[in-house]
Amino acid sequence: MRGINLLFVFGLLTLLNTLSASCIAEAYSKSCSSCPFDEYGKMDSSCYNKYKSSGITCLSATYPLASAKYAQGICPQIDSCLSNLESCKAQYSSGNDRADCQEGSVSVCFASADACVRSAALKCEGIEGELEPCRSSLLGMLVLLVLVGIAKYRKI
Repeated sequence: MRGINLLFVFGLLTLLNTLSASCIAEAYSKSCSSCPFDEYGKMDSSCYNKYKSSGITCLSATYPLASAKYAQGICPQIDSCLSNLESCKAQYSSGNDRADCQEGSVSVCFASADACVRSAALKCEGIEGELEPCRSSLLGMLVLLVLVGIAKYRKI
């Protein structure tokens, strides 16, 4: 029974880590659905900044080693991702935040920033891109183990 609980917790943590890999896009999506807009379609900046901060916190929790190195100025690759995000937003934004949220054109920028930060964080942590397929395979194996554990638990 204890082994099944440990397997369940490990699988849950892995799943949560996988789901949190879209920190920036999720923060933007939540700001679109939760923040008020003025009569010109401009999103409330303090509300947006609250969700932006939650996205940054999510990234720090997802990539703690890269976050610590970034704070020390060791990971400049992350800065280029943030710069690319701002450039993308400037290019795809209509100037009306409400319309941008509804159309989803700017959300592509945030999803791209998530992928960029993920790659930059892994490089900063010393993990090369060739190890990514291993991580995907490991995740698949963990999901399989969780399902087997659940199946065994239900038979008992």
